[in-house]
Amino acid sequence: MNKKNNQRSRNTNELIVRTILAIMTEKKKAVNQITVSEVCNQAGINRSTFYAHYLDVYDVVEKVEQTMSEQLTRSFLDKLEEGESLDECYTEMFRFIRDYQEFYRLYFNSFHRSETIGIAWNLLKDRLKEVNFQTFGYKSQEELAYHGDFFVFGLTAMLRRWVERECPESPEEMLGILKRQYDPPTQMFH
Repeated sequence: MNKKNNQRSRNTNELIVRTILAIMTEKKKAVNQITVSEVCNQAGINRSTFYAHYLDVYDVVEKVEQTMSEQLTRSFLDKLEEGESLDECYTEMFRFIRDYQEFYRLYFNSFHRSETIGIAWNLLKDRLKEVNFQTFGYKSQEELAYHGDFFVFGLTAMLRRWVERECPESPEEMLGILKRQYDPPTQMFH
């Protein structure tokens, strides 16, 4: 296998990704406003080079999203596999998102959906299949699935708000906020 060509291909992939992120950041453009021609001009590559790597601008962002979701999940699972508490796993997740907040800000502003955390949740689901729903006090696997959906969308909303505000709270403070969602003040419901 030709390592020189593999390295060149990786470099081109990175150049394309960096260029799109730069256009989104510097020019404040949403993904649907970015053209392949603009990316090629700014990156100094031919359209054929772009299309040798990606289908379109959305394909680039989707692949970056998948990679970021896998890294986010891996950071969480690594802590879990090291025997850390769930609190430390979630704190690590908040650290990861804070460290890559520019990506997440662009992502949330461009797509208005919850896929990043959803992808991470789907990657974790395989791990959770080993866990009995009764372990968490649910009546059925379906009830656990309802909780999973509620958790994903609620957590995504929290993360979106936190990132839009440039992560002023520490990861530890965000963990406290997350935990209080499961023990809200009782006077809220009276």
